[in-house]
Amino acid sequence: MPCLLNIKGPIIEATSYIETIDKYKDDNSIKAIVVRIDSPGGKVGSSQEIYSALVKLKEKKPVVVSMASIAASGGYYIACASDTIIALPGTLTGSIGVIAEFIDVSEGLQKLGVKAESITSGKMKDAGSPFRHMTDKERAYFESMVKDVYEQFIEVVSASRKLSMSEIRHLSDGRAFTGRQAYELGLIDMLGGLNDAIDKAKELSGLKGKVRIIKPEKRFGLIEFMTRLLNGYYPILPQRNSISRQYRLEYSLY
Repeated sequence: MPCLLNIKGPIIEATSYIETIDKYKDDNSIKAIVVRIDSPGGKVGSSQEIYSALVKLKEKKPVVVSMASIAASGGYYIACASDTIIALPGTLTGSIGVIAEFIDVSEGLQKLGVKAESITSGKMKDAGSPFRHMTDKERAYFESMVKDVYEQFIEVVSASRKLSMSEIRHLSDGRAFTGRQAYELGLIDMLGGLNDAIDKAKELSGLKGKVRIIKPEKRFGLIEFMTRLLNGYYPILPQRNSISRQYRLEYSLY
């Protein structure tokens, strides 16, 4: 029987998804997996972890992606792990690229008479600090980081879609595409909805007739809701001792 895995909202963490994927991988009664993606993207590491887990799953059973309203950036990255990508004509997808966002509050603090200082073990330890202007050296450092993560993204897409790096690079300037445009460009395999994805999963796994679709248990409490809200919609969470809280480096479209 096929199973349904929902990836919905900003991709903040990967643990719960990986646990479900591993469970599906080891369950011999499950013959195929349909991954329903409705996400604008999210954190680089989390997207890569989910992608890797699905690649391993695909070695044992078919994986079909069904794109809902949006499956962009990290959402598209994850989709590239599947055997078949199916999107609606109006789905927003693509947005292949990386974004690093910073905030500079130094001038505002100066007007308030507030001055921030930091003591670091190295010159780059507080790079991206919101309390001072970015230096040219720091900007070059972050640009090289973004470029490397971007190259990783287009390498995955090129291998998955069997398109040359030059072809993918031409499409990878951050633009989002409709499902119909993505189909014409070779970024997806079919146009259709969730039922079409289920039919494709049945076909790939050799299942026939009416089948029962297994859905994972929903685990979405208040703490998870608040975490998603804060991490998904605030680019900066000013906390200490973590560079990831000083700036945002993501595959995302929002």
